[in-house]
Amino acid sequence: MKNSKNTIWILTFVLIIIEQGIKIIINNSYLNTTFPILEPYIYFNPMFNRDYSWFNSMLQLGISKWLHIILVSVILILIFLFYKFLNKFNHLTPLINTTFLFIFSGAACSLIDKVFWNGSLDYILVKGFFTFDLKDVYVSVFTGLIIIMLIFNYKGLRTVNEKDFIKKFVRFILSR
Repeated sequence: MKNSKNTIWILTFVLIIIEQGIKIIINNSYLNTTFPILEPYIYFNPMFNRDYSWFNSMLQLGISKWLHIILVSVILILIFLFYKFLNKFNHLTPLINTTFLFIFSGAACSLIDKVFWNGSLDYILVKGFFTFDLKDVYVSVFTGLIIIMLIFNYKGLRTVNEKDFIKKFVRFILSR
């Protein structure tokens, strides 16, 4: 199991490096380039999203950069603690590790975007809808895996008593 846990952290680091590396290359060489990927629906069209989140951008809430940094940091810490909690009670499986790999990577990339890029360098345009980046794909894969686990009742997930589970998790956090 230790090897599996180390692999998760190594792969998380690799996914972060890939995502940020793509952004560095685009920013340095392709920022003003646009071309079709799957015409007429999907285009390479880099742009900076300075609204810091999809909700802030879509609803024009005006939430500040620093509040976003705090929120993402808290979420990242909670995800890490939840992963440790599941590990303590031997609930980690390859599928759950993969799920956490994607949310760790997506959340870390989101934090990096806010701190170092002053927003997000999004570059894949779905015509008429939105522009996204690889971090958004990571978060979408996480969401998809969670939905699949719920649909197929992975490890009896739908039978878990949420109130008891949350109480155990809160006790776990407070005991740290």
